[in-house]
Amino acid sequence: MERYDCVIVGAGPGGSIFARNAAQKGLRTLIVEKESLPRYKTCGGGLTPAVKNLLDFDYSPLIERKVSGVAFLSRDECERVYYPDSMPVEMVARSDFDHFLVRQATSAGATLIEKTKVVSIRESRDDVIVETGNGDKMSALIVVGADGARSVVARAAGFNRGYGGIAIEAEIFPRDPGIVDEHGKHSIFGFGFIPGDGYGWVFPKKDHFSVGIGTSNARMPGLVSIYREFIERFDFLKAADEEQIRGWFIPYCKSSETINTRRICLVGDSAHLVDPFSGEGIYHAILSGIIGADIVSDELGKKGYLSRRYSKEIKKQITGDFMFGRWCSEIYYRAPSYFYRKNRVIQALTRLAKKEIRYKNVLNELRKSRKA
Repeated sequence: MERYDCVIVGAGPGGSIFARNAAQKGLRTLIVEKESLPRYKTCGGGLTPAVKNLLDFDYSPLIERKVSGVAFLSRDECERVYYPDSMPVEMVARSDFDHFLVRQATSAGATLIEKTKVVSIRESRDDVIVETGNGDKMSALIVVGADGARSVVARAAGFNRGYGGIAIEAEIFPRDPGIVDEHGKHSIFGFGFIPGDGYGWVFPKKDHFSVGIGTSNARMPGLVSIYREFIERFDFLKAADEEQIRGWFIPYCKSSETINTRRICLVGDSAHLVDPFSGEGIYHAILSGIIGADIVSDELGKKGYLSRRYSKEIKKQITGDFMFGRWCSEIYYRAPSYFYRKNRVIQALTRLAKKEIRYKNVLNELRKSRKA
């Protein structure tokens, strides 16, 4: 039976960054991925400015389009509100981005096994036994759950908290390629199409648009019809070719809970580290991978196992501010068209995307704007 210091289940951004950093620290590291890479990942693929600050390597060849501004619209209003120099985003294809991060991990010394499903994880005092669908077993001092909202690792560790919200998205290719350039300077967000806390989005890519709609509600009857109504608002999406229409779960964080045991820890979507206001998860997946690898390396060297330090650090750097994010969501979604017309609110959200401020500060701006 093969023995490793760390076995990471899942090759998303959090798992790959954890594996890369752990391997760089000298830990014998394995990534187990159930699919063949590169694989399609349902996601808008927008990287906020803060993501670049987390990474110490260049991913610029993967950027399909740099979007400098943002536009908003509401279901019951005809006009759009534009901010040409706010909320900049780098657009990538998640299949390419994720594959690139995995290659960074293997270049650092991590081993990758593809097309292999993990079916059993048994934690004991001294190690964790991981069993795959083909009957192979391996031993690890630490197992990292990076396998998404339906995480096998999270369930094995007793962290089964449900999946959160839902979304649907497609890749839409206009028959006239010039349309993407014509409408490629802005991300578009639409409100009021879906009940409760949710929105639609149109993200311009190299030769197409990633278009979707999502909600924090765990169930939403008629989601496909709602999505169809949303895309009908855009003339430039009509008569276009639609590909890869898929739904997925959005594992919103409900509270700052423990996300590690003595020998298991969770990163990214497996840990429900999805922004409660925006639904964005890439930044927090990468940050949790960085934090996790640092703490695992340190504690394995000193103690040989994990304390609650990892969970506490995630609360300090990520989920502790999510409480304010949920409050922001409760205020904003009562009247989104009112708030997105406030320049001070958009500037606060832009600074938030750069991680110059936190949700606590955004909450203050929302309250001030509500009183104005």
